[in-house]
Amino acid sequence: MAMKFEILNPKLHNRSNFDCGVEALNCYLQKYANQDQKRSLTKVYVLTDNETIIGYYSISAHSVLCEHLPENQRIGAYENLPFLLLGRLAVDKKYQGRGYGDVLIHHAFETTLHAAEMLGVMGMVVEAKNEKITAFYEGFGFKRLTGTKNRLVLPLKVIKNVVTINVGNMD
Repeated sequence: MAMKFEILNPKLHNRSNFDCGVEALNCYLQKYANQDQKRSLTKVYVLTDNETIIGYYSISAHSVLCEHLPENQRIGAYENLPFLLLGRLAVDKKYQGRGYGDVLIHHAFETTLHAAEMLGVMGMVVEAKNEKITAFYEGFGFKRLTGTKNRLVLPLKVIKNVVTINVGNMD
């Protein structure tokens, strides 16, 4: 397998066969992801094996109300604080259960760290669709935001630790 991460390119990547088992996530990739990229609303990264999409995630700028953050992450008089939003993350059913979700989220962490080198970002926010997915994100250290059901936050320092640990494990 020649797997690699790329920005979604409809001319290179076959979106029509992607099926993660969640119609809304399939539909987004097949119909709306490219439009959102063209309008600079998000970037969609795909993990591919040639033109086959194994999985994808979307990431964009976002702000979080300071009052929704855990106490130890609130900063002074700011009402909104800068984060990146992991908008969607999905793995095709043919590849589920093999750790590709972890691969996708770690790439999103690396993308967040690169962005944080160039602009102010305090971490990552995600909106989990249900409790099972919430538990997946909590496994990476995400904490629930107050006043929301399944919105979670992960500070930049935790992302750095996760990425550092994984790089250390590759030796």
